[in-house]
Amino acid sequence: MHPLRWLLPYLRRHRTALLAGAACVLLANLAWAFTPRLVGYAVDSIIAGGTLPKVLPALAGILGLTLVGGVLTFLMRQTIIVSSRTLEYELRNDLVRSLERHSARFFLRHPTGELMAYANNDIPAVREFLGPAIMNSLNSAVAIGFALLFMITLDVPMTLFAVLPLPLAAVLTYAIGRRVHQTFLTVQEQFGELTNHAQESFSAIRVVRAYGSHAAEIERFRRLSWEYAQRNLRLGKLQALSTPAMFVLMAAVQLIVLGYGGFRIAHGTLTVGELTQFFLYTNELIWPIAALGWVTNIVQRAMASAARLQQLMSTPVEVPDTGRLRLAPAQARGEIEFRNVWFRYSPDHPWVLQGLSLHIPAGSFVGITGPIGSGKSTLVALLTRLYDPDQGQILLDGHDVREYPLETLRRIVTVVPQDPFLFSMSVAENIRFGDPTAPEERILWASQTAGLHQDVVHFPQGYQTLVGERGITLSGGQRQRLALARALLRDSPVLLLDDAFSSVDSATEAHIRQALQPLLRQRTVIVIAHRLSSIQDADRIFVLAEGRVAEAGTHAELLRRGGLYARLWQLQSLEAELERLS
Repeated sequence: MHPLRWLLPYLRRHRTALLAGAACVLLANLAWAFTPRLVGYAVDSIIAGGTLPKVLPALAGILGLTLVGGVLTFLMRQTIIVSSRTLEYELRNDLVRSLERHSARFFLRHPTGELMAYANNDIPAVREFLGPAIMNSLNSAVAIGFALLFMITLDVPMTLFAVLPLPLAAVLTYAIGRRVHQTFLTVQEQFGELTNHAQESFSAIRVVRAYGSHAAEIERFRRLSWEYAQRNLRLGKLQALSTPAMFVLMAAVQLIVLGYGGFRIAHGTLTVGELTQFFLYTNELIWPIAALGWVTNIVQRAMASAARLQQLMSTPVEVPDTGRLRLAPAQARGEIEFRNVWFRYSPDHPWVLQGLSLHIPAGSFVGITGPIGSGKSTLVALLTRLYDPDQGQILLDGHDVREYPLETLRRIVTVVPQDPFLFSMSVAENIRFGDPTAPEERILWASQTAGLHQDVVHFPQGYQTLVGERGITLSGGQRQRLALARALLRDSPVLLLDDAFSSVDSATEAHIRQALQPLLRQRTVIVIAHRLSSIQDADRIFVLAEGRVAEAGTHAELLRRGGLYARLWQLQSLEAELERLS
């Protein structure tokens, strides 16, 4: 499909406003086209010795047509340009909706900076086509059509001489436009790289400072910026050719009109008023023809951007939201089963899970542990359908998780990640993200249960203290406890803690576990932990190794077996003892 045809549905939604704008274009140009006739009549009348009463109607007509043309031009812009802004708003919303449908794998291939470039550069380029380009294309076509029509009705030979350079204008416009299209694509690609680097650098500013790598990051940014500037300069040079070339051609038209018109006046076959009309009509041709070059640049840029947007927004969704199971989140019991699940992040990567099977009864407290890379966090991603398994099934209350609408599934299962994301808002607003309607007392309860309250009361503004971007003003343990409070506020049937206590000390962890005890029997709680003390009280513990369940049982049972879990417990106990002694 041609990239610009992809935009037709957006134009159809606003066809009434666009048709009204087109009518204004037609009537405005009709008013402008009649004006030179009245000017020519006035000039011939004055040369013939006409008095003011004879010339006054022509002057009044000129003034009236100018006012009518001005009002219609204003209405033209109000309808078409305003519609283009609305179309831009709709396109942005559609872009965001399309991004929301994709799995985590999609965002591994498309970094944040690249996606920002689509919103910051490509959508405005398309908006320029949907508004100014359409308006000026239509305006130019109608203006040129009316000017040529009135010139032909005035004098055919003069018109033929005047339009001689116009085919050359079309050739120049096409040649420059093709190069603009190709160059603009390279500009957009480079802008995506530049934006992505800037986003990564600012997000990781603490790491950059910690490693003292300011100079290297600045140099990399400078290289990317310089390349972006060079590509823009090449684009600017191409665009700069269009308008001057058009003006040179129009100057040639005027010279032809002046030379041939002067010759005709000298032989008495043309009046001064008629020559004046030809000059005015050729002047009316200058802007429309010059605008065609400018519009061509916009169209070429829009084609490049529309092609990029079309490709992005038509990318197949790897985790489709096709579930139709009607179930209120509060009705879920929380029984979970993995049946012979196989998964890898891409076809060229090794298997992360290899035939994994496990069963978690509803309302139970389950711990999951294992060495790094054994697949613990992958279970979280699969249960919440950030990814779908390559083989096997994941069941929730006896139904495949793919049968649930994504919104319902993610209301049933709430995850507290190891590295939580906090917004640049207050502590209270970050907690309330779990339930936007929660009253203050619920926020206070969630904070106390998560062991955060005793820290918040010492903040400068308490719960109204801003945490900064990504919670930069908080410690790692405070961020994890805030994320836990947010999850508790959500009150989901399944609570999944993905190493959520890794940044808190043992005493704080013990306090949080004690505060969570009343909640453990009200929902299914899954704790993925590297620190085994976090899960020693679990009803059942699964030990993963190489993507499979290596061991399963209670804490006491696993210690008696003397397997992987027992070795990990002995190692961690020794580390804790050495830490205490030191």
